[in-house]
Amino acid sequence: MNALAKLIKEARKAQHLSQMDLRDLSGVSASVIYKLETGRSDVTLSSLLAVSDALGIELVGKSPLGTEVKLND
Repeated sequence: MNALAKLIKEARKAQHLSQMDLRDLSGVSASVIYKLETGRSDVTLSSLLAVSDALGIELVGKSPLGTEVKLND
């Protein structure tokens, strides 16, 4: 499981949320949440951002030059 998938699953469980609860909070289907938690790459960035926002996870992109941009700000 990749690091992002693990982070999403651990954050959901730490907040005592089921995948159905997260579906309701994020507006993303349960099947997409499952894909995110298992490291599948066939999900959209907008779905990832919606789930991360619902969980309070800040996503940051970093360029090769070291510039950081908050993706879900």
